[in-house]
Amino acid sequence: MSNSQVHRVPIRLWCEDIFPVVPTVVLRRPGTELCARPTWRPRIFRPLRFPGLVMMLTWLGMLAALAVDVPLVWRWANPQPHGANVVDQAANDFLTVQVGERGQIYLSDDWNVWSPRDSGTAAALRGTTFFNGRLVVTGEAGTVMLADDPWNFYGFTLGTADWLESVAASSTVVVAVGDHAAIYTSTNAISWERVPVAFTNWLRSVACDGTNFVAVGEKGLLATSANGTSWQVRAAGLTATNLNRVTWLGDHFLAVGDGGKAFTSANGNQWSAVNLGATNYLYAAGGSANSHLAAGVSEARLFENGEAWSDQTTSAWTTNLVPAWTYYSALWNQDYYLLAGRSGMLVESCRTNLAASAEWRSLADPVRSWLWGITRTPTHFVAVGDYGTILSSPDGVDWDYELVPLSATNSILLGVGGNSNLLLAVGSQGTILWGTNTYFWQTNVLRPTTNDLQGVCYDGEQFIVTGGNGTVLTSASGTNWTRQVAPTSAFLMSVAAYPDGLVAVGSGGTILTSVDHGTNWTSRVSGTTNWLSQVRWLNDRLIAVGQNGCLLSSFDGVHWLSKVTGTTAWLNASDYAAGTWFVVGNLGTVLASTDATNWTSSGTLTKKSLYGVISQDGLLVTVGTEGTILRTRLIPDPAPIAIAGYGRSSGMNVFLFTGATDQQFRLQASADLTTWTDGALLEFLDGSGTLIYVEDTGGREDQTRFYRALRVR
Repeated sequence: MSNSQVHRVPIRLWCEDIFPVVPTVVLRRPGTELCARPTWRPRIFRPLRFPGLVMMLTWLGMLAALAVDVPLVWRWANPQPHGANVVDQAANDFLTVQVGERGQIYLSDDWNVWSPRDSGTAAALRGTTFFNGRLVVTGEAGTVMLADDPWNFYGFTLGTADWLESVAASSTVVVAVGDHAAIYTSTNAISWERVPVAFTNWLRSVACDGTNFVAVGEKGLLATSANGTSWQVRAAGLTATNLNRVTWLGDHFLAVGDGGKAFTSANGNQWSAVNLGATNYLYAAGGSANSHLAAGVSEARLFENGEAWSDQTTSAWTTNLVPAWTYYSALWNQDYYLLAGRSGMLVESCRTNLAASAEWRSLADPVRSWLWGITRTPTHFVAVGDYGTILSSPDGVDWDYELVPLSATNSILLGVGGNSNLLLAVGSQGTILWGTNTYFWQTNVLRPTTNDLQGVCYDGEQFIVTGGNGTVLTSASGTNWTRQVAPTSAFLMSVAAYPDGLVAVGSGGTILTSVDHGTNWTSRVSGTTNWLSQVRWLNDRLIAVGQNGCLLSSFDGVHWLSKVTGTTAWLNASDYAAGTWFVVGNLGTVLASTDATNWTSSGTLTKKSLYGVISQDGLLVTVGTEGTILRTRLIPDPAPIAIAGYGRSSGMNVFLFTGATDQQFRLQASADLTTWTDGALLEFLDGSGTLIYVEDTGGREDQTRFYRALRVR
């Protein structure tokens, strides 16, 4: 079935009896049985593959406290399944929750498809647990979030600047711990009280064995409580090492910390050291009485069935081993581990029985090279980065790794640009790759220079490339290059064409212009000594950005004005779209302005540095550290949202929706076409523009119901 064959219905209202029954889709991990769940029963979404069509089945809920003034809604395009730093995880039967940087929450019932929640906060989320069926999340500056079902979240703060780093619960009380020995308790996760303690150590983790709590923290602090309120320091002097995580393994506690240190206790009172063989920082721990896992910075140590702790990592991406990475959380659920960490790295353990050795698989293997530049051809987005990485995408959503010459695989590609017929990727030690399409790249045997190259553009007559030591190269073909003389030895990081000629910028505030296609260059006064990372002609002016939040603008390339950006972050790239100038930079910086003078900061999903940004047809895409690719739709896609199919099977309603990526809509139901009830808030997250949604009928099998899709975004 091709996309053109999908029945796109122009109206949004359908009776349930019109469409044939679609079989219910239920996926589970091998070796497990589907569990009945009294709470948190999710609607089921799955990615199905049919000839010519990829149907993305995903489900998305919306937080009740969504901030209405957020200017941009960002989504991960890479790494997959998402790129957030996962700091903590929790599971309730087959539903798993992940929390992390900048308010990100993801839910999954199969560990393959992860659905984002728009939390309405940019606060870092640090800990999560289930408390009698209620999901509790804690984080930055006393942030607390609650949910009794996957669709409705509520957030508030406890009026403290202390970060709540971890949360755990018994059947009667939930305990959150954090900075400055902060310990908060609650019997309902809504009303909290801070508990006075006799120590001042900052706390990093808390765990519960069902009744008793253990908290760990800086300088080896180990403290216990039988009720969450009265705390006693244990094993004083056992270690001065910072302890980062404590977990209950079914019959004993395991605490791990800096330098690979680990300690165990049957009751939290008496502790003893255990040698895992690790030497790096450990942040994650999990498991059961027979299987224990500790992980951290390039560490993953496993203990099973009384055998010695074993190293599960490797420095290469080798099958059946844990990739060397930084891991923050280890979740044990129904005989499986889910190890999660920096940039959304998710690794699952696989086995047929507990007696077999654990095998590991990454849930996705996206390119995680640092990406330094991005451009747009008439048909594709193209991003370049470390190890000769070139990625391309027709839509900014789904990305492919492109073939480069073997000789370029150790090169760092710093810039990309050209025209509609020829694209150039340039980088370290004079690397220049060229391609007449996005999927096959070539290079000259002889490099025109050994200097690093970063700037690249086409001015209508020839290609211009700039780089280290004042390098300026010109070529009419993109393959045969001429070295031009520039009046500087600065690193020229960027070059751009504008109506009056060419402009190049670089280190020390250097600005050069040329009116003869790059043959002769003139120095201009920039008024700054900050490095300038990029210059572009955007809308009606030149914009140059760089070090210490520096932003300069010019209408002629000769006279430059400095603008106040309100940030000291290094600014790396800019673009203009939907009547707005955008700038991205280090630490996830995103600035926006409607006049190129007054700038506001909006931020993204991450604090990872962003090095390139480009837009096309109302879609803004930015790239950066560890393979980061983020997208945001500036102009809503006008494609209609249609219920293209409906069926019922085994007490489940099955819907097939068609629309456009990043469209968000509400499924509504009615018995009389007059009164409509809000249902799930859904979103098309992949590039197929299709989505299948499965929900239980709620015992309404004999009732006539009407459904419609109401566009939200």
